[in-house]
Amino acid sequence: MAALPPPPTPTLSAIYAAYEADTPDSFREHLGASIIGKECLRALWYDFRWALRELFPGRMLRLFETGQLEEARLVRNLRRTGATVLDVDPETGRQWRVEAHGGHFGGSFDGVAIGLLEAPKTWHLLEFKTHSAKSFAELKRDGVVKSKPQHAAQMQVYMHLAGLARAMYWRSARTPTNSISSG
Repeated sequence: MAALPPPPTPTLSAIYAAYEADTPDSFREHLGASIIGKECLRALWYDFRWALRELFPGRMLRLFETGQLEEARLVRNLRRTGATVLDVDPETGRQWRVEAHGGHFGGSFDGVAIGLLEAPKTWHLLEFKTHSAKSFAELKRDGVVKSKPQHAAQMQVYMHLAGLARAMYWRSARTPTNSISSG
């Protein structure tokens, strides 16, 4: 017997539609550091030349927002350990931004911190990511370079352009389990 389709969820559908309607209809003006780790150079070329627009469904847009909301909590958690965390650039009052090649390449990162218990005297780039349970398990098993090469490349670019030697990648699962690593 064929499986029955899931029951309609008009409220959830309306929420997802609202996220889709609120999404800006513009391309980035630069090649973003968040995608530089893609294996396919052609895909990067297409992204930079605006050949294709990646449209995310409302469910994904809502999950992206969940990650953004989690950032404030992660900053509070780090500050509770005694670390000094700058989640905005004091010169601009906005999110940290780096760029290269006349602004054609760049990106924004989540913050910088000093006083982290793993290396208290060194400034660290901070990059916060949320993961599904499956993605989180792969990350714990294989590490960031193997399981999330785009994240690893993104952090290396940010560290280089910001003049930092260390980064803390704080991966937060969308489950009660959280973990941090430094390196």
